[in-house]
Amino acid sequence: MATFIYILQLKSPYEQEACWTDETRATLGRHWNYLVDLHAKDIMKVVGRTEVPIENPENRGIAIFTAEDEAAAKLIMENDPCIKEGVMEGKLFPFNFALGAR
Repeated sequence: MATFIYILQLKSPYEQEACWTDETRATLGRHWNYLVDLHAKDIMKVVGRTEVPIENPENRGIAIFTAEDEAAAKLIMENDPCIKEGVMEGKLFPFNFALGAR
C-alpha cells in the first residue's frame, strides 16, 4: 500500500457560498459521507480543510489516504462526489509522512 494526498479546491462559481444551491449542498453532503465511509474502511487517514473563509482563494481541502497504486488512488479521488459532480477540482500526489501517525 502507498499513501497519497489529493488537494481539493472549489470550482467557479462555488467558491462563493452565496452561489451554492440545494443541489450543491447535497453534493457536499455526499462528499462528506464518501470520506467518512472511506475512513471507516481505514482507507482515508486524514481529512481537513484550510481554516479560511470559503471565498478566500487559498481555501483548500485535503484528503490523505492509502491505495494499492496511483491508478487506484486516482479512482478514489475521481469518485469523490464533489469532483465527480463538478463542484471541486482535485490534484493527486504521492505522499510521504515525515512525522505523525500513519
